[in-house]
Amino acid sequence: MKRPQTVRSRGQRAGLDLDQIVETAQSFEVEDLTMQSLAKAMQVDRKALNYYVKDREALLTILAHKAFADEFSPDAIRAAEDWRDASRIYASSFVERALSLGKLSEHLWFGEPLTTWSLEANESLFARFFEAGFTDEAATRLVTMLSTLCLGHARDVIQATGSMEKPRPKALRAALERLNPEKFANLLRILDHGYDTYGDEQIDFSIDVFLVGAEAVLKRDLRR
Repeated sequence: MKRPQTVRSRGQRAGLDLDQIVETAQSFEVEDLTMQSLAKAMQVDRKALNYYVKDREALLTILAHKAFADEFSPDAIRAAEDWRDASRIYASSFVERALSLGKLSEHLWFGEPLTTWSLEANESLFARFFEAGFTDEAATRLVTMLSTLCLGHARDVIQATGSMEKPRPKALRAALERLNPEKFANLLRILDHGYDTYGDEQIDFSIDVFLVGAEAVLKRDLRR
């Protein structure tokens, strides 16, 4: 009597797994990576890749999260003096890792199950907030705020890299040149100051403001 054959998917028949796909995809420049070029490099049918990866956008998201998490160590966050120090370390590491992604940072999002690749650093930061007395709701909102702040800054810096004039001042200057300057005295004055909102001073200022706000939230919750 013959044994019934096990039905396998295209991806399983091809002997693929997600780690193999990611490893091969990492050898490509972002602009050269397509599902077809990846399939050719792996010597499989393009449809075989779809068992694990829906399309190019999903693949780039996987690569971004993997590259981001590989060196986002939780150790320094765990060893931090307190939640404030832990927040600064988290933010510094976050920005550094996001900047290292270059163009791939455009595909770094935090609404996907794939964030399991970077959970340890987040777990460590949540632990420091919990130890300090923050409620779970406050900690959730604060970590979300800090992550969003850091990712936005990193993308700003990447976008401005190599530009003679930074994107925001350039766009504002172009807009004001077409309008009545008397109506926008404050914007013109700010523009003339030429403050650098893409450097370390900007992210340091943002984290300082974040910590002041977080401190106020903690005091409010502890009084309840």
